[in-house]
Amino acid sequence: MAVRKPIDSRHHGQSLSTSAARDAGLTRAQLRQPGVDHPYHGVNLIERTSDPMRAHLTVTQRACTDYGARMLPGQFFAGATAALLWRAPLPAGFDERPLTIGVFSPRTPPRARGVRGICVDEGRVRIQTAFGLAIVSPGDAWCQLAGELSREELVAVGDYLLSGDARDGGYRRPLATLNELEDAVRRHSRARGIGKLRWALVRVRAGVDSRPESLLRLLLVAAGLPEPLVNDPTPVADGIVLRPDLKLPRWRVAFEYEGEDHWRDRKQWARDQQRRELMEEAGWKVIRVFAQDLFVAPEAFLARVRTILATRAMRAAA
Repeated sequence: MAVRKPIDSRHHGQSLSTSAARDAGLTRAQLRQPGVDHPYHGVNLIERTSDPMRAHLTVTQRACTDYGARMLPGQFFAGATAALLWRAPLPAGFDERPLTIGVFSPRTPPRARGVRGICVDEGRVRIQTAFGLAIVSPGDAWCQLAGELSREELVAVGDYLLSGDARDGGYRRPLATLNELEDAVRRHSRARGIGKLRWALVRVRAGVDSRPESLLRLLLVAAGLPEPLVNDPTPVADGIVLRPDLKLPRWRVAFEYEGEDHWRDRKQWARDQQRRELMEEAGWKVIRVFAQDLFVAPEAFLARVRTILATRAMRAAA
């Protein structure tokens, strides 16, 4: 019975093309061992489960890292794949789609299982290197989403690019400026969905913390209300300054979106309670907004908002 030669631990967690694996001294038999996965044709992922370095990666980052082992010079990640690499907030299910790999015309785009190849005119997009991968710029990824997202979802992604990732803590580095988004839209002027892009471009805002906040702002404006201020500094008691998600100063009404993390995390829940008490003691009415309000029953939510605003207006006039 043949004894399998173990793979050196220095290769664990690596994604290697077949030629790179052979150059590293790995045999064909070793690449057929149970501990080696083949997520894409010609890609060998060594000991997937034993590598702690992969644990912090998103689904798309892991997939792109794996596919990167077989990418050819001149190929780059594009479209929704690029947007997910930039950690943009896309609707559910986008991270389960095939990877979008681009090339410049007149090259032939790649064809492989789990991959969607596209051909792009040279000069249409800007290519950057990020996460060790070739990827279209954040603004170009945004424009390439126009054929797949609604106008409102495009605003949410644009808000994210201008605001930076709230998950990174106190310091948030914007991924694009408004000028860069405007330049990207000009370069994609003949692209599918250009009308939606132009609609979204004048509605993107900086300082937004989440996709639901963006969609909530658009919902309120579509209902005929003034555009709410985004995370605007709001003084309360003892010199404390809070930043509610959205607020309508005319009625002294603030909106706070509460996702699942707000009620699953007891510390976060306690902080939310304290913030709401401080706002209300300072004369603000805080409207708590849940996923049900935004995605399931928006009309009922808007009716409640209108009632609250009418009551606030009557009290102010009395």
